[in-house]
Amino acid sequence: MDSKPHRFNSDFGLKYFLAGSCYTPDGAWSLLYNQLVDMEQKLESAKAQDLRHQAKVLELNEIINSDTAKPWEKMTAEADLIDAEAVKKLWLINLEGAKKEYNTIKSLMAELEPFRKYAHLPLLEATEASQREEWLGELKMRAENYLITMGSIPHDHFSTMRMHPDFETELVPHIAQMTEKLSLAVGTKESLNCITKTLLTLSKD
Repeated sequence: MDSKPHRFNSDFGLKYFLAGSCYTPDGAWSLLYNQLVDMEQKLESAKAQDLRHQAKVLELNEIINSDTAKPWEKMTAEADLIDAEAVKKLWLINLEGAKKEYNTIKSLMAELEPFRKYAHLPLLEATEASQREEWLGELKMRAENYLITMGSIPHDHFSTMRMHPDFETELVPHIAQMTEKLSLAVGTKESLNCITKTLLTLSKD
């Protein structure tokens, strides 16, 4: 169950489903950096929202305490003030959640930093430098999933794989290795055990 009240992403999701979906420390760092920038923007926007809320409360209180305001204007202002305060309570919890998420992202990025291959490059260059390896890992994973679940690689995915510069040196041997492992299970009662062993082997690689 994906439960993340007052958060955009849970700590677990950030670590295992976002950063964990990458194949290199640099790729994971770059993905988390995108999350960090987005969260920083949200936290800055929260400051503006807080100022608008304070201004709204001052305006409503001025109406409520005014000697010239009509009774119905004061009642409307009181109702708006109740709504504003109710929204503020939820907003404060959301803000606390955003701050915790921001800190988690920074912590995960700090953990990855010592393992980055392209940390010496400027930000934009480092992000680009990891793309070749990231795509290689992604295409290998897709090939594994297709072979294990369907027994073949769809033509559109195979076409994508052939566009990668490491197709012949990395992807073809990887597919051949996977095919050899899975072919042992075809038409035998031990197919499930073979697939399970293959998955365990892949998890150790």
